[in-house]
Amino acid sequence: MKERTVRVIRWSLLRLLTLGALAETIWTIYVGYELPRHYVANHWDIAWVGLDVAQVIMLSASAWAAWRRNTLLVIFATASATLLLVDAWFDVTTARRGDLGQGMLLAGLVEAPSAFILLWVAYRGLRHAVLLPIGEPGVASRSKTFDTREPFD
Repeated sequence: MKERTVRVIRWSLLRLLTLGALAETIWTIYVGYELPRHYVANHWDIAWVGLDVAQVIMLSASAWAAWRRNTLLVIFATASATLLLVDAWFDVTTARRGDLGQGMLLAGLVEAPSAFILLWVAYRGLRHAVLLPIGEPGVASRSKTFDTREPFD
């Protein structure tokens, strides 16, 4: 890709991300004032089961990528960590008084520590990944596996 094209794409992405963050900030402030304190949700069970299924899929994908030493581990571990933190957040913030202690215990002892371990794995994987351009002449096709010459500590 030409340098000018890369620059245009980079600046366009930067503008879109900045605009998205600004719009989300405004929306969050609006929702914070306008949402009712109590709301009966439809399909509550489907929402929670869907979140848990997404966690199972991402954790399984993380295990597969780790076993295969595939650089996709960085993406899957990051997604798994994010889902675990989202689950912990909603476990605590949506809990009834009687369930709050259990939600906080699970979030503090299982979900958040697991998420931080997965983020550490993703960080280490990113540091040890072989980041070679794909499809360029003369470049070995090892861009999808971790460089095993260095220990993955």
